[in-house]
Amino acid sequence: MINNRFSRALVIALVTAGVGYGIFYKTDLETARGLDALFKLRGSRTPPSEVVVVAMDEKSDTKLNLYSDLTEWRGFHTRLIQELQRQGAALIVFDLQFIASQPDHDPALAAAVASASNVLVTDCVQTPTSARDQCSKANKKTFSNTENGNQPAPSKSSIEWKRIPLNRMLRSAVLDHAPFLLSNDAENTVVREVWTFFNGLVEAPSLPVLTWFYYLQRSGALNGIALPKHLSLWLAEQRMQCPTSARQLKNSGLMEDNLTESIEEVLCSDDTRHLDFYGPPKTFRMESYSDVYEGKVGNLSGKVVFVGKVYRNDLSNREDNFDTPLMTTQTGRMSGVEIMATQFANLLEGRLITVPAWHSLILLVFCLLVGLVLTQFAGFTGIIISALLSGAYVGLAVWCFSSYGAWLPIAVPILIQLPLAWLIALLWSRRDLLKERKCILAFVHRVFPQWMPIPTSSKEWFPEINDETQARSERDVLGICLATDIEGYTTVAAQHTAHEMWELLNAYYQVLGYPVASHKGIIADVTGDAMMAVWIDLPAAKKRLGACLAALEMALAVEKFNETATTGCCLPTRIGLHEGDMTLGRLDAGEGSHYRAIGDTVSTASRIQGVNKYLGTRILASSGVVTGLDDVVYRPVGRFRLIGRAEPIELMEIVGLKADIDMTVYTLHQQFALGLNAFEQGQWEVAASHFQILLNQYGDDAPSLFYLAIALKYTKNPPADWEGVVTLTGK
Repeated sequence: MINNRFSRALVIALVTAGVGYGIFYKTDLETARGLDALFKLRGSRTPPSEVVVVAMDEKSDTKLNLYSDLTEWRGFHTRLIQELQRQGAALIVFDLQFIASQPDHDPALAAAVASASNVLVTDCVQTPTSARDQCSKANKKTFSNTENGNQPAPSKSSIEWKRIPLNRMLRSAVLDHAPFLLSNDAENTVVREVWTFFNGLVEAPSLPVLTWFYYLQRSGALNGIALPKHLSLWLAEQRMQCPTSARQLKNSGLMEDNLTESIEEVLCSDDTRHLDFYGPPKTFRMESYSDVYEGKVGNLSGKVVFVGKVYRNDLSNREDNFDTPLMTTQTGRMSGVEIMATQFANLLEGRLITVPAWHSLILLVFCLLVGLVLTQFAGFTGIIISALLSGAYVGLAVWCFSSYGAWLPIAVPILIQLPLAWLIALLWSRRDLLKERKCILAFVHRVFPQWMPIPTSSKEWFPEINDETQARSERDVLGICLATDIEGYTTVAAQHTAHEMWELLNAYYQVLGYPVASHKGIIADVTGDAMMAVWIDLPAAKKRLGACLAALEMALAVEKFNETATTGCCLPTRIGLHEGDMTLGRLDAGEGSHYRAIGDTVSTASRIQGVNKYLGTRILASSGVVTGLDDVVYRPVGRFRLIGRAEPIELMEIVGLKADIDMTVYTLHQQFALGLNAFEQGQWEVAASHFQILLNQYGDDAPSLFYLAIALKYTKNPPADWEGVVTLTGK
């Protein structure tokens, strides 16, 4: 049994893992849904205090009387740089491109930049796939023509990666310069990853990477390493020489191990890395350009200051604004300079989003655990437990993401693998159910004939007919039908395999069927947890007595079976009996024929056994079944209108044989009869009093509890047009 369950769990794990791997590696589901969900579940986190964004925002536009053309701001940058230098900013990074010359402003700006000696600027890179194509029109014209201006523009392929140089005066003044590009994907506009190096630009580093290395140099973290004046070319060389260059840095022993590992990862890893966003737009400390320009902002000493265009109030789709995972309609899109600052802050923390190397194993283990749960706990219980397990896994993934930036897959496991595992388990359960039914059918045909007549031919239904060719297909009879049902069968079946249920039901129906055979009954049908038996072709008194005795012996046999069952399973059984007309006949189904008892008597017997659920009894019969039976002890338990029947029916609880009943049972029945009589006459308080006295004197009596509850209810809210009949709305 254990091996079988583990085998099923393994099959579920392998199938769901295989599908999950295909979706994980062939689609962007995990990125578009899983990564974004992790950001939203984690929420915002505090960015490094060393990073400050100086926003060229709407407030500054108004104060400085400027407009959207960023080249018009150049005349103000000189004073801004001087103010930042006065306050001791560590580095000043412009998310701006200084391509065209402005003779009125460039000399003063170049002097301020050279004096500060800590200014980094963005290179303009012209490429069809860049979302930040802000090279000036004049430069594009110059770029797109040859020097004499007479040659046609080059093809698109020839300008796919073109780095536009700074104007000569500023190029000699800045500390360094590097490109910063963001991917422009029309199908997926959300920015999740950025370039660290540009293969199309001879492995040039991105501006945030360059800024990080200058920050490390100026903070003393790279002391002892021979570095050139301009780190951009040095970084490109180190990148092209990986992993040799990284190994040399590591072997030098001049840096801390964790820093060496971070540098090696940046230098030698993929060209792009996923960003660990700190929150929605405006999460970084952000100061207005005009406030810094006017000296109104303090506490900038040692800060890395990023200067760029930011739209604080306008949330529309402005140029150089981008969708991010934590963006909302209230926060709007994130500016390019904030994304640049985010990449630098990630490098400063040594924390970019990383996918663990063992993520494939995680997917497999998740599938195996879900498979084990679904095979151990069948049905709704298994679904609930597997859902809770999935919730715990998501919680673990969020914790790893929040604490370490480790990106565990959640979209594929939760959206694909878990539902697929549920579907496979459901189909397997359905297959087991069909297999179980086949086993039960085989049991009926192979086991019962060992000790009793089974109606498998017309001769057994119609004994008066000797010639098979003369047999009719149906026969109307007056008889008694006995219906049984196992209480809680669905729960038991869900906990066992089909073969285990076959063995259990085999033993159970042997116990159940013997009393039928010994009292001249015929088993008409067995379906799952239900059995139907009939008594025909006997005098009325013998039919009634035989059916009642069989029911009593069944109850005792099942009780003993439950006590001694080696499987530990309990199969409490409800029994219902009804007398009336039935049709015994053949039902043609394809190539085979099946003989069954059909009619209202059969369905009513089934309904009567269902009333046991309400009254807490085991054997109930319609009043006609016990007529004339002096040796059988029974008590009236009221009139009921069963579901599907308009006319009420009086029911009797069959208690036992007169020789086996103690006198206290008769006294209990008398007290119950007083309460039932008052109940049927609508005397609710009197009825409740009788039932309460009975319970106080004799302890638990399920029918008394049933009627006491109704009587107390009707005391407060009596029904209209009371007929003394209890109407049941369920089977």
